[in-house]
Formats: sequence, C-alpha cells, structure tokens
Amino acid sequence: MRQLKNYKQSAAPEQVSDAASKYSGMNENELKQELFKQVSESKNNGTFSAREIDDFVSFVSPELDEKSRQRLNELVKMIKGG
Repeated sequence: MRQLKNYKQSAAPEQVSDAASKYSGMNENELKQELFKQVSESKNNGTFSAREIDDFVSFVSPELDEKSRQRLNELVKMIKGG
C-alpha cells in the first residue's frame, strides 16, 4: 500500500509528523473511511500487502493504549478478510 510503505520501523520523524498532521482533525469514523478507501485502492491496483499492514501495526502499537490496540487489531482483521 503506497501510504503504509513509509511507515517502516525506520520511518523518519518528519514522515510521522506529516501523517499525524494529515489525519489529526479526523474523527474515528473518518479515519476508518480513509483507511478502507486506501486499502480498496491498493487492492484494486495490486499494491496491497498484508505484510505492510503488519509492519504498520507493529510500528504504531507501542504508542496506543489497550483499547485502541484492540480496535486496530479488529480493523486489521476486517482489512485482511478474517
């Protein structure tokens, strides 16, 4: 997925900051819509990667509280179709 490719463990601080700025004004529903839009686009153009989703989850999970981590895992299951 083109957006998630930049979220490797070695992501530069400015990349993280740019992403945070882009999505900071969105509520949870807007974020989900944006996420599923990006996933759909990447699946349609053949760039979807479950591995990149897993890398992203590994990257952001340490910054989340338990409730947010559980929601993220639920979303990942939906994305992966499981």
